[in-house]
Amino acid sequence: AMVALLECLIQLDKAGLLDCILYLCGVSGSTWCMASLYKEPDWSTKLDTVKDKIVERLNSPGVSWAEKVAKLKKYYMKDSFSLTDLWAVLFVTSYVKE
Repeated sequence: AMVALLECLIQLDKAGLLDCILYLCGVSGSTWCMASLYKEPDWSTKLDTVKDKIVERLNSPGVSWAEKVAKLKKYYMKDSFSLTDLWAVLFVTSYVKE
């Protein structure tokens, strides 16, 4: 879903329709794409740059086990630690590499 939304936005830009979009919404993997977009203030004019950063990150080695354990320790200290936190650290960091 992350890659699919990115490609849809690129195709909208090529067709000259990206500027017609007022709002983006997403669920699941598409929100990971949106999070990457919003790191760049003018993402709609720098879509190729954002795409290159996402591709570079997805091709990178990712998050080390030491970093994952540190994140889990940080989340564990919260009152609302849950299996979602465990899933996010172990699964999402493996695929999204953030």
